[in-house]
Amino acid sequence: METWETIRLRCRRDGEKIKPVARDLGLAPNTVRKYLRQDGPPKRRATPRAKLLDRYISHIDELIRSTPKITAVRVGSYLRQNVDADLHVDERTLRGYVAARRCVLVPREAFIRAAYAPGDQSQFDFSPMSVMLAGVLVVVQLFVVRLSYSGRFMARASMRCDQPSLFEGLLTGYTAFGGVTRTSLFDNASTAVRRILRGRHREENEAFAAFRGGLALNVAFAAPAKGNEKGGVEGVHGYIEDNFFRPIPSFVDLDTLNAALAAFCDASLSREHSTHHETIGDRFAREQPTLLALPPVLPRPCVTRYARVNKFAEACFERNWYSVPTRWAHRDAVIEVYERRLRIVVGADVVAEHRRGFGVGERFLDPRHYVTLLAHKHRAAESALVLSDGRIPDVLRGLFERYRQTDPSSATKRWTEVLALLADAPVAELAQVVTHALARGTDDPAAIALMLEQKRAPAPTAALNTSLLPESARCEVTVPDLRAYATAQLMESAA
Repeated sequence: METWETIRLRCRRDGEKIKPVARDLGLAPNTVRKYLRQDGPPKRRATPRAKLLDRYISHIDELIRSTPKITAVRVGSYLRQNVDADLHVDERTLRGYVAARRCVLVPREAFIRAAYAPGDQSQFDFSPMSVMLAGVLVVVQLFVVRLSYSGRFMARASMRCDQPSLFEGLLTGYTAFGGVTRTSLFDNASTAVRRILRGRHREENEAFAAFRGGLALNVAFAAPAKGNEKGGVEGVHGYIEDNFFRPIPSFVDLDTLNAALAAFCDASLSREHSTHHETIGDRFAREQPTLLALPPVLPRPCVTRYARVNKFAEACFERNWYSVPTRWAHRDAVIEVYERRLRIVVGADVVAEHRRGFGVGERFLDPRHYVTLLAHKHRAAESALVLSDGRIPDVLRGLFERYRQTDPSSATKRWTEVLALLADAPVAELAQVVTHALARGTDDPAAIALMLEQKRAPAPTAALNTSLLPESARCEVTVPDLRAYATAQLMESAA
């Protein structure tokens, strides 16, 4: 404070030169100039206060040197057990002190920049992203596969981070690239790895091993907790999050979201590569011919699960229930699970196909699976779950109310006769025919069946217009003259 004041008085007020003032005060000329530039006196640096844990610094440093990854909680418990039983320090203070000492004692890891040849390596991984779907904020799993040489990437969103989503993403990505790389890098997720062995050896999941074998894909696995080994795809996740998912976008459904992501990936081809100062599209044009060809028959992106069809003709998968035709009740079934749909197979027959549910306790019931049984148990139709909760159109439910008002005793029987037509006709088509029948003033099941048959009958063949034919293709047919015959007197005699 006094030095700053002396410099200001001698140089500003008295007009003395900087060098003589610096010589008299024992300062460097640059220090004098710095004080002259400041509008206020220099602030004094506060002397750091002694900390409670400073007395244990030697023990803490020894623990960190011997075990660099030791936790702050373990350090605190060690000090209480072996050094000072009366030590009382809150966890936040302990964590901050150990972290500060770790930064001093343990040097941060350095890395080596990698260079890749065309078609040499690709990387893929999942990352959660927030998005508005149909007005609801949901968290989707963003799958990205990236070519390490060119930086070309493909991204798609799924509702789950599971094997069907992984298989669908790999199949979509490498199909878009037109081939596979010689090596692909993935982390140690349970969708691919069952157990981590010594070194780089892994015990792979059977379904993942079968799929990558069908795709002729050679997969290497990164070291545990070493995200830098697949930093390319990690960086793409951050790029997509910053440029596509911020602010949170809104889409009608998942298909619209994936279409927008595909357009975003294609637009990135014109972006300049951050390291090589070329566009990603130019580098991909050089890399694409070096990719290994895809096999002629691609593997199916699904996994199989086994289930037992219960007495209600329902099979359970992930705590959701899916219907099958009632004749397959009490049978063992195989469920083929795709990313957004599933198929139920009994024996050699595909007996049902549903969209996949991602909630808990959902029931996906198809009314067509139960019409045969309802024909025999028609009184159960009124309270049947499969015919409630909007699973059939309102016009069919209104038809039952019409039958019940007309004749309650035969209402369910007549209604199930109409519903039996679902065995051969889609629900929407039957609803359209019932609407047409009611507009004509009839609700008779036989009349509705006849109108449905007429609607589904092939259209009559139009008569040939001979005027459009060339002269050589026309043939004149002479019409016989029946005036010479007494046709009015002709009649068929009764035998």
